[in-house]
Amino acid sequence: MIRAIPEPWIERLFARMESIYGSRFHDMWRGGEIVEIKATWREGLANVTDEGLKRGVAALFHEQHPPTLPRFIDLCRPQPAMYTPNVAALTDDRRSSPEVAREQLAKIRETANGLLRQHGAPAGGGIRWAYRLLQRASDGEHITAHQIAFAKEAIENYNLTHGRIERSREPGSDDEDCVAPATCSTEEQE
Repeated sequence: MIRAIPEPWIERLFARMESIYGSRFHDMWRGGEIVEIKATWREGLANVTDEGLKRGVAALFHEQHPPTLPRFIDLCRPQPAMYTPNVAALTDDRRSSPEVAREQLAKIRETANGLLRQHGAPAGGGIRWAYRLLQRASDGEHITAHQIAFAKEAIENYNLTHGRIERSREPGSDDEDCVAPATCSTEEQE
C-alpha cells in the first residue's frame, strides 16, 4: 500500500494555488489527467509534516510561478540555519623565525629595562605587579608587548596620582625666543 496524505488536503492545496496563480496554475496541468496529478502529489507529499505543508503554503506567496511537485517539496523544508564557524579573533598562525623572535624579545627587554630605570621600583602601592612584570621581561622571560604597555600605563598613572611626576623637560626650556623687538623687554634687546 502506498502511503499518501489525505485527499482533502490536496484539494485545499490545489484550491489555494489556483487562487494565488489563477490561469497559470491551470495551464501547468493542461493536457494531463488532474486525478492522476493529484494522486502523484498525495504520494509525493506523504513524508512532509504538517508544519512543512504550512511552510510550503506560506512560501507560495513569494513564488513568481506555480511550483512543480519537487519545488513545492523544497518549499516545505525548513530554511537551513545560518551557521558561522567559530573563529578565534586576533590570531595569527604564522610563526616568527627564531632570529625575528630574538629581536622582538630584545626590544621588549630593552623597553622593560628603560621603564625600570626611568621609574624605579616603588616602596609600596598597588602597582608592584607592574614592576615585577617589567623585571621578568628584563630577565628575559617571555612577556608580550601588550603586557609591557599595560604595566607602563599603570606605572605612569600611579605616578601621576601619587605625586611622582616624571618631568621630560626643565621649566622654561620650551620658551620661545623674542621674535619682534617691540614685544621684547628692554633687557632682552641688549
